[in-house]
This record gives sequence, structure tokens and C-alpha cells, in this order.
Amino acid sequence: MRISDTLVGAGFAGAGALVFAATLTYPPMEGGQPGPALFPRIVGGLMAALGVALAVRGFREGAAGPRVAWDRVLRSTGFVNALFVIAAVAAYIALADRLGFLVTGAAILFVLMWRLEVGALRAAVVAALFTAFVHLLFFKVLRVPLPTGILWW
Repeated sequence: MRISDTLVGAGFAGAGALVFAATLTYPPMEGGQPGPALFPRIVGGLMAALGVALAVRGFREGAAGPRVAWDRVLRSTGFVNALFVIAAVAAYIALADRLGFLVTGAAILFVLMWRLEVGALRAAVVAALFTAFVHLLFFKVLRVPLPTGILWW
């Protein structure tokens, strides 16, 4: 299975351009402070630039184009793991307001680590500790509002 670098690079360049374009409507901050668009624009710009570089390299190397055995892709572990990550993001969006960041984040991390064959006890401990650390960092230190859900403190 081989997917052309030209095709992948063009996809990343397009995605980066879309991310960058989506931030053009974000409000600027007063006094020249970096606003909410800063980091998405950096990521989008890097995605676009590196995607173009990959596409150009693939074109110069004369990649024959996409040759993919889709039946093998759909059954591959990497593809299924990628679907789990996409499902985890969708689950967070759907559940975070109801259950809260701590519960939803820990549950999602546990499921993702379980999918990667981490032992249940280790996955539970790491999910709980990492979610608590992220909560402490963003909610307490950086003062980013996170959904409390069923927890009210």
C-alpha cells in the first residue's frame, strides 16, 4: 500500500489553508496582544507550507499516484485506531457539557489506552492523573473555562 506524497501533501496544504482561512474572522485583541487566532494561524500556516513542500517533493520524485488496496486499509489496525480517535473527539464534543471535562476526559483517555492494549489498571491510573494534570494546568493556572458537568467545583 502506498499513497502518493503529492496527494498527501496537497491534502495537508488544503487543510492548513482552511484552518488559516477560518481564523480570519476571529476578533483581534487590544493593544497588539496576541489574540485567539494566533496559534491556529501558526498551525494552519505550518500545515499549508509543509504540505506544499511534501507535494513538491512527491511530484519531483515522480510518484506514480495513489495505489491503495482499500480492503486492507479498512481492516488495518492503524485505520481502526484513527477511527477511534475521531470517535473520541466526537464523544468529547457530545458528552463534555453533560459529564464535565474530568469525567469525559478520563473516560476517553481510558478507552483510547485500552484500544492500544494498555493494561486496565495502568490505563485507569494514567487517565485519571493526566486528566487531573490537564485540568489543573488549564482550569486553575491558565484560567480556561472547562465544562464542570456533574462535578460542580
